[in-house]
Amino acid sequence: MVLDILDRLTYQALVDRLSPDLIGGMARSAFGWRLAPDDRERGKYSHNNLQWAAYRNHLALCAAFATAALRTDLVAFFSSIPLDMAHSAIDDGAPKGAVTRRLHSLLSGFDNIPERSGLPQRSTASAVLANMILSPMDDVLDFYSTDLPTLALLGRGRSERFRRRSNARWMDDMWLFGSEVSRMRRAQTDLQRTALSLGLNINSGKTAVFEGPAVAQEALQIEHSAVDDALDSRNDNRPLEELVDRLLASPESAGRTSLKFAVKRMRDHTVRYRLQEFTVVAKQMPHAADILAPLFKETFATGGLQDWFLDYASSDWASFDWSVSHYVRMFPSSRPPRKPMREYVAKIVADPGSPLPLAAVAAQRLAAWDKSVARSAIRATLSRTSHPQLRRVLVLAALEAGETSLQIRKWLRQEPENALTLEMLEQFNFAPPKIGANYAN
Repeated sequence: MVLDILDRLTYQALVDRLSPDLIGGMARSAFGWRLAPDDRERGKYSHNNLQWAAYRNHLALCAAFATAALRTDLVAFFSSIPLDMAHSAIDDGAPKGAVTRRLHSLLSGFDNIPERSGLPQRSTASAVLANMILSPMDDVLDFYSTDLPTLALLGRGRSERFRRRSNARWMDDMWLFGSEVSRMRRAQTDLQRTALSLGLNINSGKTAVFEGPAVAQEALQIEHSAVDDALDSRNDNRPLEELVDRLLASPESAGRTSLKFAVKRMRDHTVRYRLQEFTVVAKQMPHAADILAPLFKETFATGGLQDWFLDYASSDWASFDWSVSHYVRMFPSSRPPRKPMREYVAKIVADPGSPLPLAAVAAQRLAAWDKSVARSAIRATLSRTSHPQLRRVLVLAALEAGETSLQIRKWLRQEPENALTLEMLEQFNFAPPKIGANYAN
């Protein structure tokens, strides 16, 4: 056991000594266990956390510009690497001498240990050698990839300018992005051919080509798994904060999948990072109103939230009624808001042109907050609309607001489409139903 530890320390020291020769020219699109691209000091590897963050950032950048993608990896990678391939690659990359001879001797000794093959696992030295061996795979990925924008975000407030290509590799996990599925399939064939030349095999069970929205969804799963791992195992918020940074940087194009993921983790783990900024860019995220509304509701004081909502609802940004209706849900039925908020929903209810989703939640809230005002606004609208669905929504809200059963019958009998609703209420003896149950809290 002591000898094994000493051998491993020697193994690492030898690989560190040769590292600029072995992986000094490593592709920029390959991440993890590498020398810093601009500081190739012997044995000075880029920190793995930084590499993982850069890998996720690069995947997100690639996915933003791609309509097709290939993902693949290799079967039993470390244990499948032929030692003669490793020996050959070392001789090709590093000058022959005492260091390389000792490294060859150690690798041969590791390979002779019973039930152990290939490169030793869970070793930085092996990861360096593996990256060296996979350089032909990087060449294939580079050939089929295209240039990305020269400015790439690496982290909060930090950026670098250099030529990036639309591929990424984390050890044997490989991604290629482009615009044509056919090119992805052709690349898959060439990757398999190259892998075979190295004595390795593509993992067909984990190889897939994606197109359309699935490209971003699949690529972001890498990022999401990193966030969960950091939160659950290390109580580390940084990967989540990095995801929030990217969402806030481009609010108009922020995907619902990532927004929902990030907001849920913020709520579950009580992370308040840049939370106030979400209220600023919410107007640019109408597609995320149903995601942001619960977050705002449980975080901000009701008074300030009412002011924010009324400013939003009166602005040109509030052009999506679906979004406005979800933000009305931030104010619970059980607690009447201030007068300006009540007047806003009363105006919605009293307007026969109000869209159905907004009218439904506004009528339910008004019926709970101010019954007399609700009855008055509903009567005014019912006298000016013949829309069966809108009338049904308003009649049910009127019942909740204390309207008489005689008036309810009269209104529902005016359209044949509402006969079933009337029959249901008759069966329940006009007990006020829980109108808009999905909006109630």
